[in-house]
Amino acid sequence: MSEAEKAGVEIVAVSPDPNERSHEMAQRLRLGYRFVADPDLAVTRRYGLVHARGGQQGEDVPRPTTVVLDRDGVVRWLWVSDNFQVRPDPNDVLRAVRAL
Repeated sequence: MSEAEKAGVEIVAVSPDPNERSHEMAQRLRLGYRFVADPDLAVTRRYGLVHARGGQQGEDVPRPTTVVLDRDGVVRWLWVSDNFQVRPDPNDVLRAVRAL
C-alpha cells in the first residue's frame, strides 16, 4: 500500500482500456486502486483531456492527467501531459497529497 493510500487517499485510474485488461494489469503490477473504464472517452472528453489523434494509429487518446482533490472535491493539484507515455514524478504527487 502506498504512502498516499495509508494516509486515506483514494486512488482511481480512468482508462480507455476494457475493465478486464485494466484488472489484469492491476493484478500483474499488484496495484491496489480501482480502475474505471472509459472506452469511448466520454469522461475524458467531458473534462477536456482528449489528445486528438495522439495515439499510435492516430486515434484520440486521453492526455495523461493526475488530479489531487481534497475531501470537498476541490482540485488542489493538477498535472497534464501531451505525451501519453509521460507521467508525473511520484514525489510531486506525494507533496500535493501531504499538503492537503
